[in-house]
Amino acid sequence: MHDDIKLSYIGLTDNEVRVLRSIFTLAPQLNERFSLTPPDQLDEVDVFLVDADDPQVVERWNRIKRANSLAMSLMLSNQAETVEGDVVLQRPIRVQRLIAALDDILQEQTLTNSTDFMAEPEICVLIVDDSYPVRKYMEHKLAELIKEPLQLSFAASGEEAISKVNSKKYDIIFLDVMMEGVDGYKVCRAIKASRTTYIVMLTSRKSPFDKVRGTMSGCDAYVTKPPSDECLVREVKKCIQFRDRKQALGLAQ
Repeated sequence: MHDDIKLSYIGLTDNEVRVLRSIFTLAPQLNERFSLTPPDQLDEVDVFLVDADDPQVVERWNRIKRANSLAMSLMLSNQAETVEGDVVLQRPIRVQRLIAALDDILQEQTLTNSTDFMAEPEICVLIVDDSYPVRKYMEHKLAELIKEPLQLSFAASGEEAISKVNSKKYDIIFLDVMMEGVDGYKVCRAIKASRTTYIVMLTSRKSPFDKVRGTMSGCDAYVTKPPSDECLVREVKKCIQFRDRKQALGLAQ
């Protein structure tokens, strides 16, 4: 993994560039791994933030990708659920969305650099929560508690979660309920309509009515925040059993 991952942009508006620069100024954790590179130095860039809504910009990105197969894209779009790319970011650019997307870039690089040791991770996990502290808490807790190899991915919104699930298979999804835009109940129903992925609702809503709504949306478990260590371990073990049963039955999803 690079000590300093260079990020630049293609096709962003002047206002988006100003927002991007402000985020890097106000979020020092980004500067620990990423540096914002001017667009006139594209030959040195590792990750490109691309305007996915402009066909000419996308074509320019494709030419760059053909010349540098190691470069990665962070596709910025108003319609994120319809966009393909390494990582997709919903417009407008916001601090939590950008940090979550760059977290995914780091996860992808970690996976790429570890393929000599583990071609396929044991458990693929998607953590969906609009709170960055909650996503980081779950990342650290699962790494601490689960002994099996994990591949962790993150989504900061329901729309982003659906986009990720449409492009990749996950063994277990930890899904927040109250999020801006598409809430967790709708996300769960959308995923369960076509997949048998094990879904754990992870929420601060504790009323019996909310639990019934979670069950009716199709979730496999309903867990209130903060989850206990024993609960997280139990749900991951149940997920493994669920996955193994699917494989034994020859189910694709």
